[in-house]
Amino acid sequence: MADYPVKWFSNDMGGAPALGDTSAGDFIALLKACLITGFNVTPVASATYEAESSEVLVTLTTGHGFKAWQVIEVSGADQESYNGQHRVTSVGSDWVRYAPDSAPSVSPATGSTIEIKAAPVGGWQVADEDASTHRIAFRRTGAAATDHVLMIENNGNQGDRSAQWLARMRVCESFVDIETFEEVAVQYWPASHRYSTPEWAIVADELMMFFTTRYGHIDKRSTLVAGNLNTIRPGDASHFIINGADKSSSAEWNNNHSFYAGFGSLASINYRSIARAYHQLPGSTTWALKGIGTQMGGPFKYPNPQTNGFYISPNELMVMESEGLRGYMPGLMQPLQSSPVYHAAILDNLPGLEGIPVLLWSTTLGREYYTDEVLLAWRLDDWRKGVGA
Repeated sequence: MADYPVKWFSNDMGGAPALGDTSAGDFIALLKACLITGFNVTPVASATYEAESSEVLVTLTTGHGFKAWQVIEVSGADQESYNGQHRVTSVGSDWVRYAPDSAPSVSPATGSTIEIKAAPVGGWQVADEDASTHRIAFRRTGAAATDHVLMIENNGNQGDRSAQWLARMRVCESFVDIETFEEVAVQYWPASHRYSTPEWAIVADELMMFFTTRYGHIDKRSTLVAGNLNTIRPGDASHFIINGADKSSSAEWNNNHSFYAGFGSLASINYRSIARAYHQLPGSTTWALKGIGTQMGGPFKYPNPQTNGFYISPNELMVMESEGLRGYMPGLMQPLQSSPVYHAAILDNLPGLEGIPVLLWSTTLGREYYTDEVLLAWRLDDWRKGVGA
């Protein structure tokens, strides 16, 4: 069966969880849906294999909300070739198509209740939760995962004195339950779309997630990351990284002091933590991305004057610690140009990346007052292939 270890999600997918303006707990519900349960469970009217295209045509109701390149999960068919996870190849108002691993023996599919949904990332589980106080702890279950638990508090006044706008993200060792743990790093993530559109996106695999949301008086995007990098240090048990945004009391989102994570910078170490330094002794340290130049989306003009083309470096970005190389950022690549026309696009014909779907998303270049946005790019194939984590 085909394996899709990397999933992506956005607020405009059918049935996607809403990121509220001020509601506590919305961010936790969003993460649970994307990482663990999936969403948009939809009954299938019919699923028919088309031999000419080697694809399955799934007939649904109008306005189903599934998107091309999205990974779906099919269940309930008597013929296993229809079931499982598949990447959507095309969509219409009341249908989707996908390519099964093998031609089904029967067409159309039979089954008492056939359904599809947005497939969850998988490999994440709830280690503990207190719904009454909007706290949750996520553990990764994959064999390559470090023992760190990501504990999230989305219960209000986490980094802001008047509303539930920021979530406290704790990286924990020696986790027993939501009251008993050792905090090794903490950052703050925007947990609402305050003063902006309810836009968000997640790209993740079983060891790491990237989260981008749009908020604030200047209506820009911030990109956050949490999980295991592709380390190069033998025996590395502490390569969990996280970043965040400034939580200072001046960072109220109803004025010009909208604070962002500055993920577009290839030089910044601000609000970026690794659970432990390379020597593995207790104590977090900082990290920075290293690529071509000092920022994502550079250094070339768009379009490239010599070819009228758009280019992305096919290499993963380096993760630097104390002027040394700790590893590589999984799946993330550096666009060499920026243009708003590519925001939210998925391309599989980029030079040097032919046949590999690449998701593009805009994010802020800096942390404060910046109006410039640059492109980020993620491969949607396996982020860990050939890597000994």
